[in-house]
Amino acid sequence: MSKQFWIDQFAPTDSELQSSFLNLNITDCKSTVEEIGFSSASGVSYDSAENRVFGFDEIVVKFYRPGRWSKEAIEEEFVFLKDLQDHGVSFVRPIGEVGTWKGLNYIVYERVARPYVDDRSILDEESVKRMVHTVAQIHKVGAKREASHRPFFNPKDMGEGCFEVIQRAGFLPTSQFKRYEDVISELVRKVASFGDIPIQRIHGDTYSGNVLWKGSHPIFMDLDDFQVGPVAIDVKLLSFPWRLDSLSEQMDRRERRAIQNEMVLKFYREVNDFPKEWEKLFPLLSVYRDIQFDAWFSARWNEPGFAKNYEDDDITQESWWLENLEGLEDLLNS
Repeated sequence: MSKQFWIDQFAPTDSELQSSFLNLNITDCKSTVEEIGFSSASGVSYDSAENRVFGFDEIVVKFYRPGRWSKEAIEEEFVFLKDLQDHGVSFVRPIGEVGTWKGLNYIVYERVARPYVDDRSILDEESVKRMVHTVAQIHKVGAKREASHRPFFNPKDMGEGCFEVIQRAGFLPTSQFKRYEDVISELVRKVASFGDIPIQRIHGDTYSGNVLWKGSHPIFMDLDDFQVGPVAIDVKLLSFPWRLDSLSEQMDRRERRAIQNEMVLKFYREVNDFPKEWEKLFPLLSVYRDIQFDAWFSARWNEPGFAKNYEDDDITQESWWLENLEGLEDLLNS
């Protein structure tokens, strides 16, 4: 993927189509649901910062933000979903095919039957094991097919493209441009020192908020960030933000994360290979992901209603960027 791919990821799309997306509501979605043969009763809107998601009695419909993904990229997501279903991986199940309503692409899913719990903050060891094993199974399936329209792991193209998005948004102080560019250069240099890193289809956002729980049985969801990259991206994300039930809430956060990370690695290696050397990628992959987050944050900040969802952040303040840059530099030096 080129630098331009990453710029286009966050660029505003056709104003009329963008307006249709931002104003999309449950009433609009009901007509689509009825057209594809399902009941539109009991509709509900789900929180989603990037897309528009609506639930009904039998199904959930996700409308994609226009311009971020091509139709081909969304179809590759659908193929990955079907591959996971065909191999019996515990993941939300797609229905039909990729659809389009007034220029907006969507995918329909079977609604997971209640009762279930979402975003569990405390997990027992058996639940952690099942969650990690599921991700390892996702990776086994992901390795079976290629995807040519999703992001490819390339720190240089990603960094340069995202930095251009950040510059255009105008929130990063110009006095910090060189410092941010140095972070990207150091990331590129350090990743290159690992040589050829195997890449394949991965989930891309495996933190515990993307898991529904039926007892101790995890059901993963949300392939919106699916990419072609190292499996270490997913493995790293598995160790937070949950807390192991046997660990004290008062325990130092870093100490707890280290213990949980070791548990995740142990369980992952029961299913898939994960060389010890790849663990050294974790801080670099945090920087890789954080740069994308900064670009996304910068591009979306002025969108109506966006900033109110992030009350602890204010990217209009120089102090936010200084703290952020310090964190990125610490990760690169860890």
